[in-house]
Amino acid sequence: MVSVVKASGAVEAFDAGKLASSIARCGVPESEAWLLAREVERGLPEEVSSGEVYARALELLRERYPACALRYALRRGIMMLGPEGYPFEKYVAKLLARIGYAVRTNVVARGRCISHELDVVAEREGERVMVECKYHNAPGVKVDARVALYVHARFLDLSDQFDKAWIVTNTKVTEEAAAYAECVGMRVTAWRYPEGAGLEKLVEDLRLYPVTVLPSLGESARRSLLKRGIVTLDDLLRAGPAELAASGLRPEEAEAAVREAELLQQLG
Repeated sequence: MVSVVKASGAVEAFDAGKLASSIARCGVPESEAWLLAREVERGLPEEVSSGEVYARALELLRERYPACALRYALRRGIMMLGPEGYPFEKYVAKLLARIGYAVRTNVVARGRCISHELDVVAEREGERVMVECKYHNAPGVKVDARVALYVHARFLDLSDQFDKAWIVTNTKVTEEAAAYAECVGMRVTAWRYPEGAGLEKLVEDLRLYPVTVLPSLGESARRSLLKRGIVTLDDLLRAGPAELAASGLRPEEAEAAVREAELLQQLG
């Protein structure tokens, strides 16, 4: 039996069904997803990290379902928006703008007691929301109750200016943090939370993928694009050759990135 060491350090038995479900969510037919999961399993040692399982599955997907491979890389791609959190804040702002919010980033608001630097301020239909973006570049880190308490305390100091607080994170949230947020009426969007409406579902529904999912982009190219505000595939496809060249991409890099972006955007 294969044991998988997760990013948190926990060890669990390899679950082919879980991997097959993950692969199927990327658009691979269910029967083929099962075959791929079994193929991944056959090549694994007795103990393996979850990262190695992911890498092997991604390798097979790139060979056989390249568009689905881009979707499968979403979580890792969002983690590559770092190492600092500012690109993630810009990405969250773009997601919220896509669903009809008027957004501002890097806002300083004076509360009753102190001033606060807010990641995103969003407004829609008269509702004013302060958005706290919690970015992590490792999958084992979770947003815990301390973060929820901290964000709610800030909201209380600013409650005459905002109607709601909202935490958006690219990793998971602990049960305690989720329970506290629900109790005080604070919204949380995390990876796979709420069930059926987490960050990954929002991205998939809006089809607003970060440029960091593209395997053709090296670290230097990714950083250059993010620095110039090219955060999503939509941004990339709207940018002309001159702007991509100004971002430091060589013509062949730009062509490959645009080709991959178009492939993912076409995936139903």
